[in-house]
Amino acid sequence: MKTNRKLAALIAVLLFTINAVYAQSAGSAEEHARDALRRLDEALGGKITTANTAATATATAAATAASAATQSAAPQSPAPIQSTRGGQEPRWVMDPYAAYPRDRYLAAVGFAANRAEAEKKALAALTAIFGQSIQADFASITVYSEAVSKGIVSSSGNTKIMDTISSSTSLDTLIGAEIGNVWDDARGTVYSVAYLEKERAIAVYGNMLHTNLKNIEKLTAMTVAEKNTLDGYARYRLAALIAGINAKHAVVLAQCGGPSVESLNLPGADALNIEASNIIKNVTVIVNVKGDSSNRIRDAFTKVLSAEGLRTRGSSPPYTLEVSIDLSETSFPNNNNKFCRFTVSAELIENSTDSGLFPFSFTDRVGHATYAGAQALALLQAEKLIGEKYPAVFREYLEGLLPKK
Repeated sequence: MKTNRKLAALIAVLLFTINAVYAQSAGSAEEHARDALRRLDEALGGKITTANTAATATATAAATAASAATQSAAPQSPAPIQSTRGGQEPRWVMDPYAAYPRDRYLAAVGFAANRAEAEKKALAALTAIFGQSIQADFASITVYSEAVSKGIVSSSGNTKIMDTISSSTSLDTLIGAEIGNVWDDARGTVYSVAYLEKERAIAVYGNMLHTNLKNIEKLTAMTVAEKNTLDGYARYRLAALIAGINAKHAVVLAQCGGPSVESLNLPGADALNIEASNIIKNVTVIVNVKGDSSNRIRDAFTKVLSAEGLRTRGSSPPYTLEVSIDLSETSFPNNNNKFCRFTVSAELIENSTDSGLFPFSFTDRVGHATYAGAQALALLQAEKLIGEKYPAVFREYLEGLLPKK
């Protein structure tokens, strides 16, 4: 009896601890973002501004960084840009810091057969200073830009900022990076230098980090009931994407003399993605089918939903997958077989609003000596095609799902 009582007491303590941890974890991501925001503000102080400012022709980032504190302390511009041909090789060709002092700038040289390619290589060399860690995933930039355009998140007061960040599938150009001196050696090679002003970069990237931490804090601020929904899942997925972007910005910030990445204790993309995966496991979708036979169609859809981690059983589900299968007889000239044309239509419904979230349908036909046989084959073929078609499109839907405003 004493052993049983001790075991019961131990289980009670364990359950209490688990519940306490779970209750705490609901707001942990929001608190983590708030803590990182505090650290960033303390490290950079007046160098960050969240006010909207007008963009300039030279750099989108200059607008974001134009706080009074930054302007008052801004270093003088480098010597006027020189574009020369022939003559003695300039010192900056071998050492860009001869023209752009190391204490104020990051600089790199590129060379090619023409000026355009030389400038492109100079910018690539400048980007390479930060390593592969600042390369941007094109799909991530696309999703983030869509979230900005729809007003779901903010982007440092300037919606053009992501266009400056993204070129093709990587960060080919740093925000605020500029082309400086150019020299044509008159023997078939052009040299160009690209530079980044450290203080401006700290203000710009600090501003973007500040805005994105606010976004993460906002996205993860939810009740448990709000969290365990597809919208909660989408919010955490977007927060994770933004955290990944922040990690890249933090590298630039640190390299330019700002706070180290470690000191900021930024929310991690991996942790937020894991939480998104946990959320999906608490979301229930019930499958309701009209025209089914032996639950074959229902089971086919249920299998797909379960594979994505969703629950498919429970009372008062927040979502229903409404499915119908329509069968009709059809015939063809000079063909003695009977054909059954079938259409499977499915719509994911949010029950609280009765709104459709994701439609899906396909049509096919099968033949048999009898129409009854064709109908039986139609159900088998429909079941097979659901397993082949629905997983990819449903996964694409989940991956592209954006939060409500």
